[in-house]
Amino acid sequence: MIDKLTEEQRKVLIIWVFLGIFLAILLFIFAHNRGKYKSDYKLDKEYTIVNDYSRYYTITNILDKFYNAFNDKKYDMVMNMLDSNYVKANNIDVNNVSNILKYDKRVSFRGNIMCKKTFDKGYTSYYVSGTVIGTNVEKDFDNVYYEVILNENEMTFSINILDASKFGGVCHV
Repeated sequence: MIDKLTEEQRKVLIIWVFLGIFLAILLFIFAHNRGKYKSDYKLDKEYTIVNDYSRYYTITNILDKFYNAFNDKKYDMVMNMLDSNYVKANNIDVNNVSNILKYDKRVSFRGNIMCKKTFDKGYTSYYVSGTVIGTNVEKDFDNVYYEVILNENEMTFSINILDASKFGGVCHV
């Protein structure tokens, strides 16, 4: 049957065979690497100190937005930032969310120690300690502790307010 093909038909057949072999090799490589990346992904077992300045400032800026929403009395925005489990556990709603921070002056957040732990692909928990500072007065008010959960899959975050015992010091949670 191949003997009856013209020279042009033989060239087309050879091209199709090589294309088929090339696609088979690509599929094999893709299937092999896909399984490799899945098995290589590991979750962190413990919190570690954040050394990436870009990530550090991203998380502290989230907490700055949280404080700015409080300063501007945008309590709907504050409710959207808080973790839903935290809101349910503490019976927080729009009417009583203003009680979370009790400062008569405009305040901001200055970060200190930050620890992170990856608990699912694309989800990272950041434990952050810092100080509440006055924005128009040079005064430090309180040491505060937060957990910021960053969902990098959807580019969202949520905030939990922690007490000092939950933070546990330098990444000893």
